Amino acid sequence: MSSNDFHDTAAQDLAIAEHGTLGWDAMDQALEKVYGKQQPAHFGTLIKFRMGGDDPLDGISVYRSDQGQPHWHYVTYGFSDLYGDLDDSHDVAPDKPSGYGFELTFRLACAGDEQQPPNWPLHFLQNIARYVFRTGNVFAPGHWMTANGPIAADTDTLLTEMGFVQDPELPPIHTPFGDLMFLQLVGLTADELREVRRWNVQGALQAMEAHMPLWVADLARPSLHDLPDVQAAINAGAARDGSKTGVLYSDVLGFESRKRLLRSPQSVVRLGSLAVRDLKAMLPARLPHGRSLILAGDGATLEFVSSRDERSGQLQTLGAYEFKLGLSDAQLQSWLQTLKAREGEYTVPGLDGLVWQVKASVITDSEGRVTGKYEE
Repeated sequence: MSSNDFHDTAAQDLAIAEHGTLGWDAMDQALEKVYGKQQPAHFGTLIKFRMGGDDPLDGISVYRSDQGQPHWHYVTYGFSDLYGDLDDSHDVAPDKPSGYGFELTFRLACAGDEQQPPNWPLHFLQNIARYVFRTGNVFAPGHWMTANGPIAADTDTLLTEMGFVQDPELPPIHTPFGDLMFLQLVGLTADELREVRRWNVQGALQAMEAHMPLWVADLARPSLHDLPDVQAAINAGAARDGSKTGVLYSDVLGFESRKRLLRSPQSVVRLGSLAVRDLKAMLPARLPHGRSLILAGDGATLEFVSSRDERSGQLQTLGAYEFKLGLSDAQLQSWLQTLKAREGEYTVPGLDGLVWQVKASVITDSEGRVTGKYEE
């Protein structure tokens, strides 16, 4: 379904005349089971997206909750089929999604005397909707995404990343126009996301929930990744299940052949220090479980795979900018022990003919300004 599906004003007006707001009503009924007769603050879109407006969502409701810790509970209206205008067949067979098949929720901590929910999550959720409507890429439990800066603009919060899980208080529902899930967006720190990627979003968030009830976003909270119980749970989960993250991105990735006098040339692999840090965390959670890990950046890719044949330790060229490296268990351990996330050249015992050239990764702020370099 493309964003064009949401621009046909006549089709939607006809659908509302025929079916009313049955999709919207089904959502309200689900929320009434949690909040009773509480009247939420509702923020509707003045100029509908289908009429050329900038906001894809028809509205966002915000409830006050005292569960866990006092917080605002934001719920979107518009990713799903609210009026029956997105599918002419009106086929409501089992497992048919309503619209994109989900609505987003977000929980934000509030002070006890706070009377009105902050506006910034409204813009935040609309921005995510623009991404979905523009690309057609949808979210599901277990997905994660970076916000490329604080989730609340112009704040010094550590929450710069997002994970997605099923809302713990709102089970999936069946509407007259299909099924939908309430998908909660959870604010994470960069350190927490690295831990999440070593295992999986849902497992890691379960490990953090004791310190973050209902996964309420608190802009002032510290990172949870170093807490002993969280670290132990993620370490155990990653060792048992492996990681579901198959691709990493690097600010630096390059390859060249280096000639040597009277000896065969060396293959030089150039990496950023951040990529080395992430590879050292991720390779043990992928290769021993029979899963490859792709490093991508600068128009090139390097795929790491577990290997026990004669090609182990040899850099294979798959295309002009595509390479593959098979590592045995011993070679993987040697690589992990040798490389450091700081500038320098490293040769790994057991990987003859390969040189690993590490460059310090540049760190930028949310506006792209260079703030420093990363090294261990």
